[in-house]
Amino acid sequence: MIPTKHSRILDFCKIRCLDSIITYTILVAFLAQFPIRGAAQDFTRAEIGVATSVLNRNRLIPVSDTGIGGRFTYNLTPSLALESEFGSYFTNLDQHGVQDGGRASVFLIGVKAGIRRNRYGLFFKARPGIMSYGDVLTSAANFGSLETTRKTHAALDVGAAAEFYPSDRVVLRLDVGRLLVRYGDSTAVTFPDGIRIRDIGRIVGPLHIEAGVAYRLGSLRSDREISPSPSRFTTGIQYSLFTSERGFFEVVRDESGVGGWFTWNFSKHFAVDSSATYFPRQIHIADIQQGGRMFQALAGVRGGIRRARFGVFGKLRPGIQLYTATEGNAITFIPSPFTDFALDTGGIIEVYTSSKTMLRFDAGNTNIYYRSRNIVLPAGASRVPGFTNNTIQLTVGFGWRF
Repeated sequence: MIPTKHSRILDFCKIRCLDSIITYTILVAFLAQFPIRGAAQDFTRAEIGVATSVLNRNRLIPVSDTGIGGRFTYNLTPSLALESEFGSYFTNLDQHGVQDGGRASVFLIGVKAGIRRNRYGLFFKARPGIMSYGDVLTSAANFGSLETTRKTHAALDVGAAAEFYPSDRVVLRLDVGRLLVRYGDSTAVTFPDGIRIRDIGRIVGPLHIEAGVAYRLGSLRSDREISPSPSRFTTGIQYSLFTSERGFFEVVRDESGVGGWFTWNFSKHFAVDSSATYFPRQIHIADIQQGGRMFQALAGVRGGIRRARFGVFGKLRPGIQLYTATEGNAITFIPSPFTDFALDTGGIIEVYTSSKTMLRFDAGNTNIYYRSRNIVLPAGASRVPGFTNNTIQLTVGFGWRF
């Protein structure tokens, strides 16, 4: 397992710096609304547009993909929208693997929320969807055949969008974020005697940059939104779906967990946010840094906007990821717990169902930094290097405001 991860150590600082920059860009963007609270915002219900798209270090063998696509946005309010996007990439068409190959296509649908003024808008976006490849090798291709098939993977696009309005009808837009793609396990080779070799899955997070233009459809309208004072505290229960590489064979697993969160709103736009989640499934094959069950605890800051019925926030929450059974002694083989560093970046959407209750939705990338560790071997002690993994974490919860 360890040799396959050495290259990720070099990417750790790049990933962390990028995610932090994206998150803090969102927070700073929200601050821009302070001097002009209550200003009217011009918009239309529908927008249609085109965009160029670049995925840096995409696919399992990292390459850059460039393409073009279309986008449709439906604005529920000036600060909240539903949008869908389709993109097709015209690079690396001659690359073929058992997980990706040929033309890449992306379809995304989700939410965009933030602030809008008459000349600009700044938004956070979270859009689940799929990444599909048109020419992926089948196992028969390993014996001289060129047989290919289409293969589709789950994806999550998380990031920020800046819009500029040079006229009443034209929208110029720049998006920066990460497109997290879940490559599941796959059969790499099937031998004539029926024996199969599996190709392990992985979660990759290429940098996703888009630049485009859109046209506003329908009648132009103006609306004035207010930002009400929040409840001082919120707390609730939550369900979390955590997708990561688990165990010695790096199998990509979807883990279900339960827990809760607590938020202290110390201002109208900023808060201290924390959560704890327990994942009960037992992984019986322990390795050096992970195994057994998982426990996650996170605490950090979030910043964003709040309206009468909803709020949207960017988050940056460091914490820990505890594994209950890991292998640190190859002589006794007695499993022991091990704790790693975690950093949760992404977004939060809150829906206020009443004056005292709320729904909460989280989406993002909880990176796990697996620490280096000394292990006991029959020949003596040895130090195992650390590495980092991308994950996809989606959470839904019900809470109370007081």
